[in-house]
Amino acid sequence: MTLARDAYAVAERLKDTSPDTAGRLRKAAVAVPAHVAGAISEEPAKRREHVLAARGALAEVARQASRAPGEDSRELTRRAETLDLSVLFEFGPTDPAS
Repeated sequence: MTLARDAYAVAERLKDTSPDTAGRLRKAAVAVPAHVAGAISEEPAKRREHVLAARGALAEVARQASRAPGEDSRELTRRAETLDLSVLFEFGPTDPAS
């Protein structure tokens, strides 16, 4: 949830100069905790979908934050990338063969 709060702060700063980036950042940021919660609570058959969606949302947060100037944006990018590794570690690979 901290990631979402910080992403919203960066999006607020960007809303006048880059409203599309701000909107995509907010949308991806709120998807992360929702999909992580889904991965935790769903049966194993649906867990993969939530893990993939959470990782995709984290990649989008990192991508959109990297487009924004400022140290807070760079820190948000690093945190999203680190959280992606944490999700991968916690839930394992998502390829069907594993």
